[in-house]
Parts: sequence; structure tokens; C-alpha cells
Amino acid sequence: MQTVEPLLGTRAEVAVTAVSADVAEAGERAILDEAARLEAVFTVFDESSELHTLRRIGTTEVAELATVAELAHRWRLRTGGAFHPGVQPLVDLWDRAAVNGAVPAQKDLLDVVAMLGSDSGPTNPNTNTNPNINLNVSLNLNGIAKGWIAERAVRSVVDEVSGVSAAWLSLGGDVVHRGEGSVMVGIEDPRRPYDNVAPLMQTELSGEALATSGGSRRWWTIGTERYSKVLDPRSGQPVDRVVSATVVAPDGATADVLATVALILAPEETLALVDEADAACLLIDGDGVITSSSDRFRPSSTR
Repeated sequence: MQTVEPLLGTRAEVAVTAVSADVAEAGERAILDEAARLEAVFTVFDESSELHTLRRIGTTEVAELATVAELAHRWRLRTGGAFHPGVQPLVDLWDRAAVNGAVPAQKDLLDVVAMLGSDSGPTNPNTNTNPNINLNVSLNLNGIAKGWIAERAVRSVVDEVSGVSAAWLSLGGDVVHRGEGSVMVGIEDPRRPYDNVAPLMQTELSGEALATSGGSRRWWTIGTERYSKVLDPRSGQPVDRVVSATVVAPDGATADVLATVALILAPEETLALVDEADAACLLIDGDGVITSSSDRFRPSSTR
């Protein structure tokens, strides 16, 4: 069976393999309900969400939020700041620049970068004793939460519901598969993101997670120039060297983070980080040149 509905600001697709159609349908509903419950915890669009509570007071009693926030801070350290859950002030600066019609002043960029670099953030937001909570005030977990939510939702059924042998959930560019069998996932051509064309590449997931990130649909227009909305937190500058990054990893959060930082790091840095995480990646630059760490990514059979 397969169910499609809007979730986490994107198109959610879910399928469950089970001993009966009734069990499969109930499993699909349970996965979507769990993802929706977690969306309400992590959303930046609802002032009453637990994420906004953490932003205001620097602590949280919600175990899932504390877990993901701590994981995000660890990834920030592991990537040397290329992944940064407190990058929102930089985004705000570029948003204002687009409204004002002038790129941000270098001093303003450096001031924000310095603030981000000086705030190590709490190692555990549930027991935060760090008086400097600037990072929490601007905390945005979008670069990790979707993959983590997809992983958690699928496992809540595959690991806990009798009669379910496999399931997969797709949330936009994030896909998680658990259990028996596999699922084939297509990867779009970033140079034709709006065209109704067959995928450029494909890969098969079996008990794994995939995430794809890219800047081909997101930019600021300032004057006559376009600036990518993918920002390097270490410099404050837009980056567009890699326009699409797909990562297959052991879990959804890891795939999500690595696909995000792959847009920022030099390809050789991404390849090293991906190898260290027991993952695989496919990078596509603006000229369509493909860099892959694995032969598991192959041209789509439908092209």
C-alpha cells in the first residue's frame, strides 16, 4: 500500500509491507501521525512549538528535541562549523539585504560569523548551564530534523508493530527505508528542477536513509544578481559550487546533515567526511559534472 499527503512542508509518501492490508494501512497512518507529532515539536512556524520554547528559555523537557539539538551541536563541531544549527541570523541578514537591494556589508557579515563562532552552545539543552545562549535563541534544526523525524517515524512501526515486515517514508528529499526488501529512489537533475522529466540518477535503499539537498530552487535577488540561499556559516557568504548533493547513510539524521554540508564543503572534504560516516554521496556541480563516492548511484533506467 502507499499513502500520499502533505507533511513538513512537502509531499509525504509512505508504504508499509505487512501480513494484511489492514495492518499495512494502520502502519502507514501510524507513521504519518508520528511524523506530524514530531513536526509540531520542531517547527519554526508555530510560536507555541517546543523549539520556540527552547529558543526563549534555553532549556527543554522534551526528550526528542533535546536529543536532536545535542546531535546538531555535535555535528557542528565535527564539521568545523560548516553545519551550524544557529545560522538563522545570517539568513536574516541576507533577507534584509534582499529587501534593501544591497548585499550585506562585510563588517556585518563578520560580526554575525564571529558571534556564531564564539558560541559553542549547550552540550545538552535539557541541562544547559551555558550563560551564552545566542545559538539557542536562533536555533533552527531544519538541516537535521526532517531526516531524524523520518527515521523515528518509520522505526516506530517497523520495530514495534507486529505483522509489519518493512516500511519506507519519503519527505521531499529525505527517504528512510527499514525492514525487508528495498526501494528504488530517483535523483532529479538540478539543472531542470521544474521540468517534468525522469530522474537523472537512481539508487536502491535497503535498511538505509537518503537525503538530497540543493540550492537550484532557492536564491536571493539583489539588484540584477542572484545569490544562493545556501550559506557557509564560517564566512557568511552564499555558496553554489555544488548545486545538488545526495547522501545515503545508515540513518536519516546523518544523511540529512551530510547532504547539507556537502553543499558547503569542498568535494574532497565531503568525500572524506562521508567515508568516515560509512555513507555514500553523489555531488552535481553547476556544469552538470558528477562526483560520486560509490557505484551505487547509476543513471536512471527511465531516461
